[in-house]
Amino acid sequence: MRPMRSLSFAVATTTWALALLLLAPDVAAAAEETQGIDLRAPAAAPAAPAKPAASPAEKAPAPGDALEAAVGVPGERDTALEDRVKAVQRKGFLKQRRFQLTAFFAPSLNDAFYQKYGFGGRLAYNIQDSFAVALSGTYYMLSKTSYVRQASIAFQSQVVRSQLYGDLMLEGVWSPVYGKAAWIGKSIVHFDVFLLAGLGVAWSATSFEPRNEGMHPAADVGVGMRFYPLGWMGLELGLSGTFYVDQASRSVPATVQSVVTFNLGVSFFLPTRFEYVYP
Repeated sequence: MRPMRSLSFAVATTTWALALLLLAPDVAAAAEETQGIDLRAPAAAPAAPAKPAASPAEKAPAPGDALEAAVGVPGERDTALEDRVKAVQRKGFLKQRRFQLTAFFAPSLNDAFYQKYGFGGRLAYNIQDSFAVALSGTYYMLSKTSYVRQASIAFQSQVVRSQLYGDLMLEGVWSPVYGKAAWIGKSIVHFDVFLLAGLGVAWSATSFEPRNEGMHPAADVGVGMRFYPLGWMGLELGLSGTFYVDQASRSVPATVQSVVTFNLGVSFFLPTRFEYVYP
């Protein structure tokens, strides 16, 4: 029996040896393909995937979107844009390339002895909406006040005066201010503020017989306001001063005479209609 057991043990041992020899190449190849684990340092975290670059539209929100986000009301962007457009409106009245014919009445304010009443007209051409070149003329009527008689009695002398008959001026008219106002809470009336200055000639009593001195050099300045109730008409009020050199009497030297007037006028525009032109 013992020889049979020894033979069986020898056969089994031989079988396991042959199996190990056959499996050894496969185990070695698997060991080469499998990477070992390094226990000395923790494994590195996997890199995060790169984010795609943001487009310019995504970098900064639009102003309207920011406004909608802040207010929390959808559509606020369109409402804000509409209000912004309405904040600056085009002019409701234009004068550029239009003729302007004005008739005015101008009583004097600075002569206590002789009241002057001026009746005049002005023809202007508006080169731009804020600037015009004008030719104006005024005829004056003289009225003696009660102060002349009182002065003659008090001083026992005659009051020396320069009697202005009329003037003719070439003027520049500048309108730096334009606006609009509500009339009786309903109608909108457009207006502007203007400044004028000019050079010309004046005629006084010394321009004719018996002295025949002819025309006198003159100048004028003024300020006023115009209202435009209609597209072809304007209403004007203002103050103006006319200055000219005259020698009222040969017994006194020539001096600069002045006439300050308050002006009321009405203007008519040609053509009667205007067309708004966008810049």
